[in-house]
Formats: sequence, C-alpha cells, structure tokens
Amino acid sequence: VAGTYVEDAGSSHGSHCTGCAAGKYSTVVGSASETNCTECMAGKYIDVAGSNSSVDCIDCVSGRYVETTGSDDAADCIGCAAGTYVDTPGSNQALDCIECVAGKYVEVTGSDDASDCIECVAGTYVESLGSFLESNCTECAAGKYSTTVGSTLEADCIDCVAGKYVDVDGSNSSTDCIECIAGASCRASRRR
Repeated sequence: VAGTYVEDAGSSHGSHCTGCAAGKYSTVVGSASETNCTECMAGKYIDVAGSNSSVDCIDCVSGRYVETTGSDDAADCIGCAAGTYVDTPGSNQALDCIECVAGKYVEVTGSDDASDCIECVAGTYVESLGSFLESNCTECAAGKYSTTVGSTLEADCIDCVAGKYVDVDGSNSSTDCIECIAGASCRASRRR
C-alpha cells in the first residue's frame, strides 16, 4: 500500500508494513524501504503517519511559515514576527513575512493580513517599515499638531499659527493650540 513500506523479505502479513513517519509520504506501492518516504516540503507539515500523497501535506496557515522540510506538527509553523504579516498559506521562509507600511504597526506575532497593521493615531507618525510597538509612533513635538491618522512623516506635524502655542507633545487638533495671553510673545508656535 502506498504510504507504507516493509523492509523484511518474506513478510506474510499487511500488519508488517510500516507507515511513513509523520512529516513524510510515499506514493510507491510495494516499497521495501523507508527511503521511498518523501518529506513534505518547507511551508507544509503532516501530522499523521502512513500518508500516500503530497496533497496530504498541509500548508502552514497564513501568518505562519516553516523553513524546514519534513515538519510533522502544525506547531512547527512559526508566527511572523511582530511588525510583519503574511497573507498566504504555505509560506516557507521568514522573508515571506511582509513588513507593515510606514504609519502602521502590529504588536503581535502571527499576523495574517495587512489589515492587522494598526494606524498610528493622529498626533503621531512613524516613518519606518515593520513597526512592532505602538510606542514606535512618534508624537508630534510641542508647538505642532497633526490630524492625520496613520501619518508616515514628521512633516505631517503642522505648526500652530502665530499667536498660539501648544506645550505638549502629540497634539491631534488645531484646537489644541492655545492663544498667547495678552502681553506675552508667542514665536515659533511655543509660549515664551
């Protein structure tokens, strides 16, 4: 039977046949050697013995990959690192994991879709790819604000207009800019 082999000559019973180990399959009928058992390719696993077809090899789910051949357990599939995702099953290398675009981050491993990447809130930005912490989103400096969600550039941070200031980082609205008090000078969007 395909998926099994018997190494001893003169075997008289089917129970003497040994199934290919988990992680392997064989299409050969009447095999006399374990060497006819073929490992599932990278990106796949099979968790039962005696498989008789390559289609028995199961793709790692989206968000996970396995680089080795002959994997015998779904747990062998490794989650993409935080800051990355992979949206196709059967990935066979960490390089298949795609970095979140600038302006977004993802803190968990094993993300399986670009939509898992979370936009930085207004008042913050991130210029780099593959951000993996919300704290990677940098706050606009005091004196500036940004209404842009998912901002990718510090240049999205806008100066408060002359005569107004904001003295905290991370402002997300022009209404955060406060009028200078009478008799005080506000220059460069900061209170003096």
